[in-house]
Amino acid sequence: MDAYEAFPKEIDPTTHPFYKKIYLRIMPASGGVPRTIGYVYGGQGTMNVLSWSPDSKKIAFISNTKY
Repeated sequence: MDAYEAFPKEIDPTTHPFYKKIYLRIMPASGGVPRTIGYVYGGQGTMNVLSWSPDSKKIAFISNTKY
């Protein structure tokens, strides 16, 4: 599983946005359809290093959502 941050279409990621509502998504390492697992407020570089659990089945992050 790969985890990454993604910007809504109205945000140009090349502008190095600061403190915007962005998506936290996961996708199988072999490819496939990404799934949004949360929303965070941040910008480029917010999640340079994710906090994976020792068994690589979970990641830790702080979100401004209810789940």
